[in-house]
Amino acid sequence: MKLSAKLPLGRVHVEHLLERAIDSVGQIAMHEAGALDNHLLALRERWSVARKARGVGELLRDQIDLLPATRLRLAEDHELRLKLWRGLARRFNNAA
Repeated sequence: MKLSAKLPLGRVHVEHLLERAIDSVGQIAMHEAGALDNHLLALRERWSVARKARGVGELLRDQIDLLPATRLRLAEDHELRLKLWRGLARRFNNAA
């Protein structure tokens, strides 16, 4: 029997774990890049709305009106972020 067969983490197993890690981290990075793009789009929208305001009252009202969409976007980003990180942790817990 080969020595590598007796070891819990043989070379092939480690390579497989590394592939999983790289894939998961790549997915997380893509999500974060998308989240940043969405934040920039929302910032542009807020700036556009602010420029059109005719007074402080209208500015405040318009910005407050955008809060529910902002909260929803942040919650969805956070939920997906947690899902991705939990998936990464689960991959390593199942591999051990």
